[in-house]
Amino acid sequence: MRSINDRFIRDLLEGDLSFFLQQVKNRKNELTLEIRKNYINIYFRGGNLLRIIQNKASYTFEFNARYCLNKGDDHNYEQISKLNPKSVDDYIKTFDLRIREMEKWLDVNHKAEREYQHQLLIHNPSIIDIEYQIKRVMRLDMLMIRDRRLVLVENKYGTGAISGKASLAKHYNDICSVLQTEELRTEVYDSVDAIIGCKKRLGLMSEAVHIPDRNSFEILFLFADFNSKSLKLKNEIEQIKNRPIPANIIINSADDYILNFDRAKNFFKTEQKIM
Repeated sequence: MRSINDRFIRDLLEGDLSFFLQQVKNRKNELTLEIRKNYINIYFRGGNLLRIIQNKASYTFEFNARYCLNKGDDHNYEQISKLNPKSVDDYIKTFDLRIREMEKWLDVNHKAEREYQHQLLIHNPSIIDIEYQIKRVMRLDMLMIRDRRLVLVENKYGTGAISGKASLAKHYNDICSVLQTEELRTEVYDSVDAIIGCKKRLGLMSEAVHIPDRNSFEILFLFADFNSKSLKLKNEIEQIKNRPIPANIIINSADDYILNFDRAKNFFKTEQKIM
């Protein structure tokens, strides 16, 4: 289950880790903080700016120094790669530097789908979590709440992302398997409840976001930068023969980050206009 304990929360609110929480709040249009199992990730443009792992009474800090390479200017790699993973001061002092290094790297090595998902997280306060791994079954792109219902969201950026190993049919079948398996479904709901509680205590989530009803859920496929004239969507839907759980679809432009459920359509009724 994804959650952090009382000590971790206190240290983020008023202890040695408070700098990082304040940065997330001060830069809410750039940074997000996500709850994991006994650790947190702070994301910038969809990449992991900082991981803080709790080890009983201490913390370990992680950053992938490879963000300092392969962008035409590698001179900060040595300094960043030698940061002490146990030193909060090292990671406070280099916070802005690491953001700059990531920004340069992402400008050269653009990750459109990750950055789009990051913007969704920033612009939609009802999104609870991203990249939720369910044992060995699957990884859910996003979990969100709508009218006390849990929404399991699969993101697809670009027409080419529809088919292949990560096909729509596979994702739909995997999500149905999770929702129809009591143990897996309970694990997801337990994590969602815990994440909402942690984020509210940290001041990162509105009190208006409520814990979902455990008997109410829906599946959403979100498309961005999608060619609505393509037959790929229709062909993929035809591959789904067993449809035990309804699903909706929303199609956004590449620069539209708002999840507007008034525009949602029945995923399986391909004859409907979806734009």
